[in-house]
Amino acid sequence: MREILTGGCQCGAVRYRFEGPAPAAYACHCGECKKQTASAFSMSIPMHYDDLHVEVLPSSFETIAHSGKTKHNYFCGKCGTRLWHSGSNPPDKITLKVGTLDDPSGIAPQGHLWVSRKQPGIELDPASDQQLTQPDDLEAWRANLGIRECR
Repeated sequence: MREILTGGCQCGAVRYRFEGPAPAAYACHCGECKKQTASAFSMSIPMHYDDLHVEVLPSSFETIAHSGKTKHNYFCGKCGTRLWHSGSNPPDKITLKVGTLDDPSGIAPQGHLWVSRKQPGIELDPASDQQLTQPDDLEAWRANLGIRECR
């Protein structure tokens, strides 16, 4: 069953929508994700940017990912909410931040990255896949867990 999923930033200046079943997500516990969410971890959904219908284009800045590759970080220029990341600008494939969905209640992480940097006191589902760092082939890891880019 396809549904329309919507989301956006805290202040409402940037809004988006996409169609599909509730997508599979993963959580990352690395230091960068903790910092960008101001929380214990970040949850992401891999998808194609073309499937995301964005009403107002966000701002962006570049960082260097753990892999050494450039990462483009997209955020609301008014309130600063981080919305998604991409390896390219303009974006092609992105990782949408689950916390920006209007209703993320049906989305649980299928796997966890950087568990070696997990915040103390955070309990993970023992049945979930848990990687101490990041797999060399992130796309293969996602696919193995059934975390496929939305289409």
